[in-house]
Amino acid sequence: MFSFIRSSNPSFAIDLGTNNTLVYQPRKGIILEEPTSIAYDYNRRSFFDCGESSKRMVGKNPKYIEIMQPLSKGAISNLTVAKAYIKEVIARISRKRIFKPHIIVSVPSDLNAMERNAVIEAGREGGAKSVQLIKDPFAAALGTQCAIEQPQGVLVLDVGAGVSDISLLSLSGIVMSKSLRMAGNDLDEAIIEHFKATKRVLISPSDAERIKHELGNLVHPEALQMSISVKNLVTRLPETFTVNAIDVHQAILPVIDKIVALTHTMLSELPPVFASDIYDRGILLTGGSSMLKGLDTYLSSKLEIAVNPVENPLHNIILGAGRAIEEERYSKLFK
Repeated sequence: MFSFIRSSNPSFAIDLGTNNTLVYQPRKGIILEEPTSIAYDYNRRSFFDCGESSKRMVGKNPKYIEIMQPLSKGAISNLTVAKAYIKEVIARISRKRIFKPHIIVSVPSDLNAMERNAVIEAGREGGAKSVQLIKDPFAAALGTQCAIEQPQGVLVLDVGAGVSDISLLSLSGIVMSKSLRMAGNDLDEAIIEHFKATKRVLISPSDAERIKHELGNLVHPEALQMSISVKNLVTRLPETFTVNAIDVHQAILPVIDKIVALTHTMLSELPPVFASDIYDRGILLTGGSSMLKGLDTYLSSKLEIAVNPVENPLHNIILGAGRAIEEERYSKLFK
């Protein structure tokens, strides 16, 4: 297997997420963390400003500028946009370098062959010398120092922005996995739709995300409130509206219960030989959306099994992908 560290070409691990992209450089750590978005100017017919600078334009951009996201539900939704975005990311991390970089991209475990090839094509045309993939469950487990090469089961539940994925790992392989193209972004949409239907007000996506973080709580939806600006769908005028945590709890619960159902199905289908491993060690919970208050407790109570949040859910996968590059023994995980 090719050794990335010893090559004269630089190597990087990339966690290309639906909402955020992180880049890890061996021996240096995380060197980039920005939103997965890029702006397109229809007048000039060109892409410009990716990451945080493009995200700040959302909702305030003129009609001839569109803020595009290359991924949807964990998969590339627009190959042209993805190539432009990855090209910009590679340009940022490879400035003043003569050699094209080798990149390892962390991807959801359920991507089909066409979706995997789209990631590889986007990376190569974006400026990489070579592109290999590592599945998110492997990276997540490595990020928490799990010994995935041992003959014991490790169950990883990754709740990201676009995908919820649960995988059983053993002997450096995926024994079985299940995915649901529903996760953190769907919680935002559920909040928007709930208040649209019950209160006749329209909440912006950015405010829905803020509401989720500040008021979302699955175990103790306390009497918390926050004021936001909304559009009244009856008067068609803007107004100040007070959101309470009880309504938020009601809005997000149906989405969370689908993740519970996914996990329950996985547990019910576990091979008997892994049952003691999983019920002794519990489920490893990772992904940015796993930070929703009370999610681990809610899952544990519904499933009657320990659910253990990782220490750093936002960086867990990229740190694991970086570890896979740095330690030769994990090179067999690359596809």
